[in-house]
Amino acid sequence: MSFRKKIKKNVPKVELQSIITLVAGGYKTGKTRLWKEVTEQHYADPEEALLLAFEDGYETWELENIVPLHEEGTDKDLWKVWDFFKKQVVPDLVQEAKSGRIVKLIGVDTADRAIDACTAWILYDRSKKYGKDFVSLQDISDNTKENGWVCLSEELRKPFDTLKNAGYGLFYIGWTKEKETTLHNGLKYNSIQLMMSNTGKKVFESQASLICCLFNETTVFDKSGKELDENVKDKKKRDVASNFHDTKTMMYFRPSDFVEIAGGRYTNLPEKEEYSAENFLKVFEDAVNGQLKKTTKSVDEIKVDEEKDRQEKANELADKLVNDPTEIMHQVDEIVGSMKKEQKQKAATEFEKLFGVKNYKQEEGNLENLKKALEIVKKISE
Repeated sequence: MSFRKKIKKNVPKVELQSIITLVAGGYKTGKTRLWKEVTEQHYADPEEALLLAFEDGYETWELENIVPLHEEGTDKDLWKVWDFFKKQVVPDLVQEAKSGRIVKLIGVDTADRAIDACTAWILYDRSKKYGKDFVSLQDISDNTKENGWVCLSEELRKPFDTLKNAGYGLFYIGWTKEKETTLHNGLKYNSIQLMMSNTGKKVFESQASLICCLFNETTVFDKSGKELDENVKDKKKRDVASNFHDTKTMMYFRPSDFVEIAGGRYTNLPEKEEYSAENFLKVFEDAVNGQLKKTTKSVDEIKVDEEKDRQEKANELADKLVNDPTEIMHQVDEIVGSMKKEQKQKAATEFEKLFGVKNYKQEEGNLENLKKALEIVKKISE
């Protein structure tokens, strides 16, 4: 087949559920509140927006549709959070996307805690696999042939890629911090960046089409209400702090001289706007319209096309997960790879009873037998 048969025209995505959004900010800057207010304004049905809560930052807000993943495990059992997410939530959402989609946009609050849960799962999984208690990803790298950070990147990416491929929009929420950076010439500067590691950034930041940073800006006034651009001086010319100021949360959509984590794949973005759901949605709308320069279709027509494309992808992915021998084999491989020696022996005995052979790989291409093998290993690994 000629590659030219694969050539197509790309029309920019115009719906919030068609892209990946990242909203980042410091503690108590209004990240979860922004999710609540944006989705309430954007979707008529509250069930169309689902918040996957890896932490309890939602507890002071009235939210109609959340999955409190953080309740599945804490501390030493934190791995159970990721286990439930990847094995129950994601497959159910994939099947739901095919049989009758309810959710359109999925919030992840926060991506940082999702990374923590994923890391805990890897440590638990590899400890079980190697019969050794690992305390860190570096510990895995130092004592096995695997690279712990690569394991994290691969494990972290898979379920979110699956949700994206099933046609769900993703709205990541993350933490920021002030970080010092040293340039190659030795100059240093401070900036607001994501708190997560580079491994996490490769998954969450790199895939986002729209990145918004929430940052509290303070304006200082003198007693007459005039804005100050330098400190007031006392009689001895020493700086004196003013007693008058106002702090507002701003939404940055482009990097500034201090806010580094902002931007996206849109050209028509302002540097910043005052915090509000209305302003956020207006920025998104203007950004979308700014990309539509050649298409003759209206935004509403493009929305119909996007929904059709989402449904086709969802149907294809759902069918693949349950009816593709290669995919079923991969799922069996993944579970067997994390089994202890005695569990593998038990599985081999069960395979021999059903297939006449101990190695399930000899059933490659046999969909029904591989499905049976998957059920066996799932049961043994519980």
